Amino acid sequence: MKIGIIGTGAMGSLFAAHLAAHADVTVLGTWRDAVETMNTRGIHLERDAEHFYIPVRATTSARQVRNVDFALIAVKAHQTERAARWANEILGANGIALTLQNGLGNFEILAQHVGENRAAMGVTMQGATLLGAGHVRHAGRGQTTIATTPQMRAHIETLTELFIRAGIETQLANDVQSLMWGKLVVNSAINALSAIYRVPNGLLVENPETRALMSAAAQETANVARALGITLPYLDPAARAIQVARATATNKSSTLQDVLRGAPTELERINGAVVREGKRLGVPTPVNEQLMRVMVHPRLAQHRLAQFAA
Repeated sequence: MKIGIIGTGAMGSLFAAHLAAHADVTVLGTWRDAVETMNTRGIHLERDAEHFYIPVRATTSARQVRNVDFALIAVKAHQTERAARWANEILGANGIALTLQNGLGNFEILAQHVGENRAAMGVTMQGATLLGAGHVRHAGRGQTTIATTPQMRAHIETLTELFIRAGIETQLANDVQSLMWGKLVVNSAINALSAIYRVPNGLLVENPETRALMSAAAQETANVARALGITLPYLDPAARAIQVARATATNKSSTLQDVLRGAPTELERINGAVVREGKRLGVPTPVNEQLMRVMVHPRLAQHRLAQFAA
């Protein structure tokens, strides 16, 4: 099976490291240092205090990747348009592109470029911390869920079996919107707060103030989903966010990693999406809105957020 992984960051590196021994994997991205490092020494994977170097091919040119069975999209939201064009270029005739990204809107962009019958969406609760070019720490194991349709079910089942063989716990789901909003609830509760307070996921749960803010943000997002008529894949949104934070306790959220290296964040597609949908539907989202505001001036975090943590 030929797999093209679009993205050389934390999640792209993690999935490439797991899949490389089980499929014909090529990593495609714009980060030249990462591409060169992967080609020279492989991906350096840290897991459970052990170090592994996994050989993998990598390139900055979509022309060098052709006729893949699956294209996995693992880039930041602002890079989705380019990644979707690349996916369309590298897919084989029966290939499927799967987005594993955070936030809303990525799946729709992907479908515009590759066609709705060749676009799939998944969410992963795997924790991955990027430590350098081609160097990733597996910071927490979690379920990966892929939504499917009757038309593409056989193909998605094949990919699911590959993931499981590679040690990636994976299951199928039928409801794309439920899957999307289920992940959004968790991201809205964890990502901004971890970036504001500059702490890994687990510390958010240990502090009563941040735990209360997590719960409030998760509940607001769940309220918006409910107003949209979406049934979440779990009963208690706050409990689910806390569960994921604990399962990925040592992981730095993707948003915190972005902030620390001065890169654009995805919060417009996460908390920002919640706020926009909430306003459209008349559902209050004050905590999500305040998290977006505080991200502009994170040093004022404790003062600005204290009133919401009661």
